[in-house]
Amino acid sequence: MPSLSPLSRLPLLLVILGAIAALSPGEAEEAGSLPPPVFRGALTLPKNLEVEGTPFGGISGLDYDAANDTFYALSDDRAQRGLARYYTLRLTLDADGIHGMDVTSMHVLRPPGGGQFSAGEIDPEALRLAADGTHFYWSSEGDENGTPAIFISDLDGRASGQLSLPDAYLPNPTGTHHDVTRPDGTQGVRDNLGFEAIALSPDNTRLYAITENALIQDGSQATLYVGSPSRIIVFDLASGNVAAEYVYETDPIFRAPAFPLGGADNGVSEALALADGRLLVVERAYAAGVGNHIALYVVDLDEADDISSLESIADRDVRAVRKTPWLILDEGTFGLDLDNIEAASFGPMIDGQPSLVLASDDNFNPLGQVTQFLLFTFTAPNAIPDTEPSGGLPVSQRKSGTAD
Repeated sequence: MPSLSPLSRLPLLLVILGAIAALSPGEAEEAGSLPPPVFRGALTLPKNLEVEGTPFGGISGLDYDAANDTFYALSDDRAQRGLARYYTLRLTLDADGIHGMDVTSMHVLRPPGGGQFSAGEIDPEALRLAADGTHFYWSSEGDENGTPAIFISDLDGRASGQLSLPDAYLPNPTGTHHDVTRPDGTQGVRDNLGFEAIALSPDNTRLYAITENALIQDGSQATLYVGSPSRIIVFDLASGNVAAEYVYETDPIFRAPAFPLGGADNGVSEALALADGRLLVVERAYAAGVGNHIALYVVDLDEADDISSLESIADRDVRAVRKTPWLILDEGTFGLDLDNIEAASFGPMIDGQPSLVLASDDNFNPLGQVTQFLLFTFTAPNAIPDTEPSGGLPVSQRKSGTAD
């Protein structure tokens, strides 16, 4: 979750946003042609769990392996509480809820060439398993200099390479990174507002990566007044080249903090690909003294402008992707004490219906934050991609080198 900054209140906007959040499931279904989800249950883990002597938490990426009935869960620990890592989990799910979770393994994430990531060198945020089940993609929001990355790793966590990012995403920072607040430069991803979300296309040929908020040169962070023009970058996985880029306009921050100088923010935290080529995008917001606000949107890219030739979209008339509300969660919705939802995955079929699992990043905060899993189902069995393998690692990636 990004660091919070003081913000002013705007009562009129709260009324407008309240009306948006109050969209009924029927209205969302009609607009987005995706049936509304049914809440099935939640599971909150005890605090201070450890696996192999390492704190369990920071779950920021989640993906389901149907062949092995296993979830892959990425921790966003910056190699500061242990080595950078991901887990495999077994969740006990049915129509009555989530009844338990087992951690079946832990794997260290290793950079290309082997070795291990040093403290602060990496910031894992999102993970997607390739359809053939032999490798996965994962994103880092930034290294010591704030430079983002998207890695390709085998199931042992060893990176075989990474996708090449356009210069527009690479920051020119000043100052230091984690120990001292780093002032933003003039271009690239903002500190801690990089690739929070990645998704794989149903045919496993394209990868979508979404920045949490705008690139520095594109516009401002989300405020109470306006949203932020995040970018969706689409990679062709066979060639490794960028196929397209689009603007995704986030919502403004949903509420002002409940007290002076309290922090608040909003941004994209996760994305999933639907079988028809659309995306399901999660926005996660927080306001101090108010709590969390989670919004899921069905996103259509078809009529959006391709901005891949533009280093900056500032002062340009650009048509963004179209997003339709699907699920809005506030504190108290379904009786939930919401936490910081940063991970999402389709899960197993439950009574013939696709399931959706959301998970929270507890920020390793012992005071007031928890690891939480939420389970939903929806009556659209053909809405999610199937799990048939589509072949091995693309040729361009096999050439990128192997780890030790």
